Amino acid sequence: MSDNHRFLKRNVKVRTFFTELEKKNPQWRISALEKETADHFFISERTVRAIIKGTGIYSSET
Repeated sequence: MSDNHRFLKRNVKVRTFFTELEKKNPQWRISALEKETADHFFISERTVRAIIKGTGIYSSET
């Protein structure tokens, strides 16, 4: 499996986790959701934000 394919799969999982967390905790601020997601996937909050927004190298190419 290529690195790019693994990153795309991870990004889908990050988006799914974030969305489910948002539904379970609608009272949470976006920053709290980003932190929880980042801690779960061992990535930075900024990376989570970029994946969710689809900016930079995290834009969806599929």
